[in-house]
Amino acid sequence: MDTRARYAAYADRIAPVSPSYAAWARSVDDDLVALLDQVPEQQRQPELLFAVARRLGADPSDPGALRAVGREARPALLTALAAATVQANDPRRLAPVVPLFAALAGTVAGPLGLVDAGAAAGLCSIPDRVTLDYRVRPAEPETGRNERSGARWPIVRMHTAPAEPSLRLTADVSGEVPAPAAHPIRIAARVALDPNPIDPAEPHAFDRLVEAVPPEATDRTALMREAARATAAVPPVRIRGTLPGDLDRALDALPDHVTPVVLTTGTLVYVPGADRQRVVDRLRDRGVHWIALERTGILSGVAATLPADLDASDPDAFATASLDGAAVAVSDPFGVRIRWLRDPNL
Repeated sequence: MDTRARYAAYADRIAPVSPSYAAWARSVDDDLVALLDQVPEQQRQPELLFAVARRLGADPSDPGALRAVGREARPALLTALAAATVQANDPRRLAPVVPLFAALAGTVAGPLGLVDAGAAAGLCSIPDRVTLDYRVRPAEPETGRNERSGARWPIVRMHTAPAEPSLRLTADVSGEVPAPAAHPIRIAARVALDPNPIDPAEPHAFDRLVEAVPPEATDRTALMREAARATAAVPPVRIRGTLPGDLDRALDALPDHVTPVVLTTGTLVYVPGADRQRVVDRLRDRGVHWIALERTGILSGVAATLPADLDASDPDAFATASLDGAAVAVSDPFGVRIRWLRDPNL
């Protein structure tokens, strides 16, 4: 997908939740495409460009502000974009992966040791601190209000956080929904690996986290605050580093008595293509577990385990949740609409 097509697709996807970001994406013209083409492919993500533009003073409420900053602050925008990373953890992405942690925890002796790769502030480093409810779509299609919104779908408590502060999530689900967790997830050690790790306790850290969050998404910002409080209660060891080069260092920081598991949530799209496979190969060489929620199709091994009839262009199949390289579910980009393909407990 070329740059213009990528931004057009992003505009269509984000329009229902953020008209301002959709307008910015549709405003990308030849000059901005030329600028984006000067940075590596993984640096051309819309969220990254918009975060950097806002940092340079662009107002999302002005549809022309993105083009203006491209004209008036081009050198600064190009320099910042080349070195920037998307720092907005979206804790909603835990909704598809908490059952995977529960399934894994049920098969190993003792607690887990978590490496959150691409952690930013570690807001996804707390699957054990999530109380997760699923609104389960009935197998037979319904009509009217229930079908559209899930307002009256049965709610199933999938996992209960054993301690406060915790994060409360709700997602709409269908398909081969796994059984609720029989016991709380136990994580005895956690490591946050990121090129620019953020400690939410530092001044202005939260402002940095929400740079890429659409301004209309006030509920998402509130959820991130809730996740930040839960993360502060069980802070990870923060390691500055990248994938795949610093993966071993992060794994080696875990104590010997835990079962290591690496989590990637929307991380590998920012890793150059050849290095993505090196990450997968190193995880296999180390013999550690891997839980992922990554863009559908960017990992060939995971994609090979998807149903042959899956439509990767479906917005509700934007991301694939996988356990140890095997696809178990697909979801929208935010993890709020999930279709389970198989029960991870099997």
